[in-house]
Amino acid sequence: MSEILFPLAVIALLILLNGLFVAAEFGIASAPRTRLQQYAEEGVAAARRALDILRTPRKLNRYISTAQIGITIASLGLGMYGEHTVAEWIVHPLEAVSGLSSTAAHAIATILAVGLLTYLHVVFGEMAPKSLALQHPVETTIRIERPMAISERLFLPLTVFLNWAGDMILRLIGLPPVSPAERLASSAELAYIVEESTARGLLDQTEQTYIENIFDFHERTVAQVMTPRSRMVAIPITADEREVLETLTRQPHSRYPVYEGDRDHIVGILHAKDVARHIVNLPGAFDLRACMRPPLFVPETLSLEAMLQRFRQEHVQIAIVLDEFGGTAGLVTMEDLVEEIVGEIQDEFDVEPAPLEVLDARHLRVRGDLLVEELAQHLGLEIEHPEAETVGGLIMAELGAVPSTGDQVRYANIIFTVEQMQGMAVTSVLVELPPKEAESDEK
Repeated sequence: MSEILFPLAVIALLILLNGLFVAAEFGIASAPRTRLQQYAEEGVAAARRALDILRTPRKLNRYISTAQIGITIASLGLGMYGEHTVAEWIVHPLEAVSGLSSTAAHAIATILAVGLLTYLHVVFGEMAPKSLALQHPVETTIRIERPMAISERLFLPLTVFLNWAGDMILRLIGLPPVSPAERLASSAELAYIVEESTARGLLDQTEQTYIENIFDFHERTVAQVMTPRSRMVAIPITADEREVLETLTRQPHSRYPVYEGDRDHIVGILHAKDVARHIVNLPGAFDLRACMRPPLFVPETLSLEAMLQRFRQEHVQIAIVLDEFGGTAGLVTMEDLVEEIVGEIQDEFDVEPAPLEVLDARHLRVRGDLLVEELAQHLGLEIEHPEAETVGGLIMAELGAVPSTGDQVRYANIIFTVEQMQGMAVTSVLVELPPKEAESDEK
């Protein structure tokens, strides 16, 4: 009996070891770091060690190499020991039953032994542990962390040598080892993960929009989100108390630029609260200069990420945007930056129309200052213009002149009609989509 049980135990052990290393390789590759972090914070030591492996490329490389070496050794051992042992079990009954010659019986027994071991190896040593690791990666990684730690120490010399040999071969063929920075997921890969998470119900549409907006945040500049000079509400330095109060009560804002001479010479920022405090403390002695705070000037090419950092450093929420010639291009506020992530914010004083309004399947109404990029994202189309960033700018660039109400432009197979003008600025545009794009937008 022992002549059968012992070989069976050895074969089963080799298949089990093969399965363990397969599960280790697929488990560590599939385990979400966030889940491991949760277990680590709950005090699970194996989760902390697994998280450390994932965060350290050198340790991750050694871990996977250990798993691959273990799979190779277990597979070779199963082939060398198991094939001969199982063939010996089969050959004698086969000779007795079939009457075949010894050579023929050994050949058939070898084929049957290889087929049986291959089936056991693939099903129990490969497919089953792989499926387990993919379906339960975190739990699998935690449970086999200790056996893998022991295996790493046992195989360490072999792992170091083989990794070195592999790196040398890559260098010889002109492929240097990948740096840790190159192992990180790109923004495009992260965006794909977000889309897949939304499709599987792990994120809702609003959360997806927030995350995608964060990806776009560092690519945009203050020129793309600022209130342009033509729409900027400013107060002259010569304004008296009555004029200032009229502006504060008529306009919905809490902070206003103060200019001297013209709007290219901004000398301060006026806060409604500072005006109220000044009038209460010094009634009848209004001094606009005493109410002002120093302005923050930024170039129009400054990224939103850098602008947010400046707001935090300077402890302000409004900045004057300068063009390349040093003139006033507009102003940008903290609210403008927040809206780039969470969307349009309208309080009880906001009276501006929404940047984009869907009228029907083929028609939209958009503000003239809506970015062409944002319109393209909403429609799911590739719309770019080499000379303009806003819809109003696109119309002006295509017409080659200041537009008038009713003017039409066809661009990217889309018809843009000027609905409203304010001075020489386009404030409202009707967008007409061709049938194909309209059906896609409706879906």
